[in-house]
Amino acid sequence: MEMLPLVRKSRLAEKAAHEILSQHELSTSRIIHLEALSKRLSGAPIDVQNYFKESITCLEQGLYRAAIVMAWAGHFNLFFEALCQKHEEDIRKARPKWNFKDVGELKESYAEAHLIEVAKVVSFIKRAELRIMDGQLSVRNQCAHPTMYRPSHNSAIGYVDEMITQTIKYINS
Repeated sequence: MEMLPLVRKSRLAEKAAHEILSQHELSTSRIIHLEALSKRLSGAPIDVQNYFKESITCLEQGLYRAAIVMAWAGHFNLFFEALCQKHEEDIRKARPKWNFKDVGELKESYAEAHLIEVAKVVSFIKRAELRIMDGQLSVRNQCAHPTMYRPSHNSAIGYVDEMITQTIKYINS
């Protein structure tokens, strides 16, 4: 029975240590805070949660480009699902030349940039959100395709953090 208070004290000490260590730029404790943030995605589909878990694992291993690509994939997956759930008919009206049988075909047939743009057209997102997502997609593209771009530890953590934060708002929306 006496062991339980010791375990609890140990976990509290560990949490306090991570709080202190997370202030240091290259500390892995900063990534642990992302893990806590990602737990707020518990209402998201399992595949979306897995994208973010994999993204965090990539951060831990120093695979910053892969972390960014996986974070974008998780975010865009849920973003697109929420967009289509609320605005599939609006998309068909706004883009009558876009022929698609279902949302799966829509996602496969059109570039993410076009899908983000149509999200603004159907008032799913505002102009400022469109610009932010265009920038985030550009970073993702730099990481996913052969370029000289090498994100830093800080920028990769910031990107993943932002993707998780943005994705949370689409859960149960």
